[in-house]
Amino acid sequence: MLIAREFTINDQQEIKEFIDEINNTDQNFEGLNIIKKANDYDLFLKELLINKYLGRINPPNIHQTTFGVFEDNKLIGGFNLRHELTEHTINHGGHIGYLIRPSKRNKGYGTKLLNLALKEAKKINITKVLITCNINNKASEKVILNNGGIYENDYYEEIENETYKRYWIKI
Repeated sequence: MLIAREFTINDQQEIKEFIDEINNTDQNFEGLNIIKKANDYDLFLKELLINKYLGRINPPNIHQTTFGVFEDNKLIGGFNLRHELTEHTINHGGHIGYLIRPSKRNKGYGTKLLNLALKEAKKINITKVLITCNINNKASEKVILNNGGIYENDYYEEIENETYKRYWIKI
């Protein structure tokens, strides 16, 4: 059974193994970029708290809560739940950014993880969720569609020279 919960001091080893796996297979990942800061675990946990509590009153921090998704205490993936959209996240990032451990991809975990993220969004009274994905990320697009995503449009990000698809999901 998958569970979504915020990270704690006890998750340090799981996150280290998760990062090692990603670094060995997918160094250009998107969706849970804050995990890159977990090498200094105390600072990582502090950053999560800043984003959760100070982000709403201290721009440019984004008001968001970060969750790990676990199965039998093994970190499968995670997601950032952004409590509101900013000028940047309205086009790239949306309300939810997620990442699945490479060894767990293409096994249905992405669809389940996003479903858990949508349940968390509902808890904070978000009723319509924006999710974006790189135009070339067919796996992420499939995850979004499996959760009822309705395509709105493409957005070209000049700085990154990348195009992103934008989807809405009503919950």
